[in-house]
Amino acid sequence: MILYRPVGTKELQLIADSGYKKFPPRLPEQPIFYPVLNEKYATEIAKNWNVKYNNDHKGYVTKIGVCETPKAA
Repeated sequence: MILYRPVGTKELQLIADSGYKKFPPRLPEQPIFYPVLNEKYATEIAKNWNVKYNNDHKGYVTKIGVCETPKAA
């Protein structure tokens, strides 16, 4: 399954620092990890939130591959 997560520059740098293997802990004002299913929607969030509220006025969309767990019969 593919998920998308809008992030700002600082969060993207922390992801890069991990070797692109993990997301950093959530900020106190953003306690929920909020990936979305649609890249278009993630881009909209990045433009409307990250660009507006980050000091550098930049937003990014990360793409996350998640293994699906087989459903029990």
